Amino acid sequence: MLAILWMAIIWLLSSIPNPGLPSANIIGIDKLAHWGEYFIWGMLVNQYLRYLKYGKWGYWLVFLIMLLCAALDEYHQKYIPGRSVSIYDFVANALGLLSALYSGLHIVKKLES
Repeated sequence: MLAILWMAIIWLLSSIPNPGLPSANIIGIDKLAHWGEYFIWGMLVNQYLRYLKYGKWGYWLVFLIMLLCAALDEYHQKYIPGRSVSIYDFVANALGLLSALYSGLHIVKKLES
């Protein structure tokens, strides 16, 4: 449930028109925020997948779906006033998810040993 709530918060925040957000001209902090949002989402999903006792292929499938959601979230910003689609934001999102996936697969490997 927390993972769904977290993704809803990400989607809601990305739907706010840009003039309503504080401006941060530091590119690194923006990308770190994108990475962090999606890393947290991935770790919440990891916890649920571990509860369901998913194997490594299940993790890969779920994370591919999550990657598609990240791409759709980035694309939908095209229709939000003051926002635009950014491949760099998507890459930061994807790296956050991949970091969480790696963590989850590492734990699965330890449990299977």
